[in-house]
Amino acid sequence: MGFSLVECLVVAALVAVLTGAGLPVLMHTADATDAAAAARHVAGLVARARFEAARRNRVVALRFTDDGGEPVYSLVTDGDGDGVGSADVAAGIDVELRPPDRLSAHFSARFGFAGAIPEIDGSGTLTTLDAPIRLGAARQLSLSPVGTATSGTLYIASRRGVQYAVRIAGVTGRVRLLRYVPGLSQWQPV
Repeated sequence: MGFSLVECLVVAALVAVLTGAGLPVLMHTADATDAAAAARHVAGLVARARFEAARRNRVVALRFTDDGGEPVYSLVTDGDGDGVGSADVAAGIDVELRPPDRLSAHFSARFGFAGAIPEIDGSGTLTTLDAPIRLGAARQLSLSPVGTATSGTLYIASRRGVQYAVRIAGVTGRVRLLRYVPGLSQWQPV
């Protein structure tokens, strides 16, 4: 018992329609998962820096530099007891624990904003023109051996508009992951 050409074409058309309908949902889910993984990766880097600072009894910094418009990050330890500084890094006094890396080497998500979003504290609006690495002028997150850190926020956005924030508390060095929920216009803990 065989199938007619018309029956095979109807089945092929149904498969094409169902695949076409499900593909956008699958793409959005993959994009959201990738952004969440990127945010957890960055939070893990902060946790590693915190661990290394305690283990080495030295300040360890997660440093950010620009390379062609894309932030590059590295873990650096203080080599002379005065904190991590650009001049000491250039002179080889403050040593890299982890070579420079970038999110795009591992994820499709990036440091940035998916569009205009409210600041986490509600004090204003952030846009794609604002700096997504908000750690102060030094653009580095320093973690001390006693657990304190530079306070700030690192914003991560996916290609399709999923927005995360890695927030660091200065007094404790603790990290919180937040996701922006557009339908509610608010940040929620992950």
